[in-house]
Amino acid sequence: MNLDDKNFLKGVEDYTGSLLLRKDDIHRLIEVVVVEDKEEEFEQLTFTAKYVCGMMRVVKNAPSIPEVSSIDQIKSDLNENMKKGIEQLKEIIASSNGNEKDYFEKTYFSLTTQNFNNLTQLFSDLESVKKYINYLKRLS
Repeated sequence: MNLDDKNFLKGVEDYTGSLLLRKDDIHRLIEVVVVEDKEEEFEQLTFTAKYVCGMMRVVKNAPSIPEVSSIDQIKSDLNENMKKGIEQLKEIIASSNGNEKDYFEKTYFSLTTQNFNNLTQLFSDLESVKKYINYLKRLS
């Protein structure tokens, strides 16, 4: 997996058949990951994001899924994993410059409805990245 490849995010979009909603921010994140040698942390973040997106789909569709007996347990699990994803994101950008940290703080970490939507979009993009990484691993 070569995150540094200029075409990596295009590969993600081509593979998933959908455009990344927060592509510039994923690019910013990848730049930090490559410079700081945090590929493993990034991969953990993509895993958490994929899990969170799956849980969000379950919560959204819970009324029509007979196997879902305790929506509260699922929401609790979702909440824990959202926090975990935010912490992983903060860990990756921890050594970034102040401007980058401020940007991520204002865009994703402040508790506003817009930031929650931003975070949901970012996690959705990271889920796509994870799917693409898994695909590349199967190829090699």
